[in-house]
Amino acid sequence: MLSLHGFQPSLRSSLEQLEKLQHEIFEEIQQKEICSVTCTMEKEGSGFALTLDTQDFSPEELSVRQVGRKLQVSGKSQKQQEDHGKGLYSCRIREFRQVFDLPEGVNPVAVICCTTADGKLYIQAPVNQRSEAD
Repeated sequence: MLSLHGFQPSLRSSLEQLEKLQHEIFEEIQQKEICSVTCTMEKEGSGFALTLDTQDFSPEELSVRQVGRKLQVSGKSQKQQEDHGKGLYSCRIREFRQVFDLPEGVNPVAVICCTTADGKLYIQAPVNQRSEAD
């Protein structure tokens, strides 16, 4: 912690604001863990399914890209806040990036995804008909 004794009033005010901001940052860090996205992957009888808990991200902040037999899933959220009149400004950025391999037999061209109101991202792909017969 900073000691405020012996400083001029204007500097003391700035140091008090800095100390308050530092305290708020530490509280927020303790309350929330670093951005983590949990997922479950399963191979259903008729295909591949992946569910990610992305409740801290809006659908516009999410990206799902299919490159070959890999799925690249990412999200980035940026929130800015300005305390008018005090000259304080904060910016919070959350970001995740995960890569998943599509299992053999899954059709990479037919990958579909959707989001739900409860913050889940569902990704599905059917198994190739030829692979089911094998």
